[in-house]
Amino acid sequence: MAYLLTAIMTGGVAAILSLFAGGTWGEIFMNYVIYGHLGMATLALATLASAAVDRRQSSDT
Repeated sequence: MAYLLTAIMTGGVAAILSLFAGGTWGEIFMNYVIYGHLGMATLALATLASAAVDRRQSSDT
């Protein structure tokens, strides 16, 4: 669910900025899709990095 919400928020912000900049409907949609997926990838990478650090710290003790 967090991935979906992140995609909606990051893609939505990119789409709104494109709309204010005077982009066409195609540019607005593509910004929504592309930056939505980039937001999901960033969240996934942060989750994996956090889990790796957590596992490393728990095995040190």
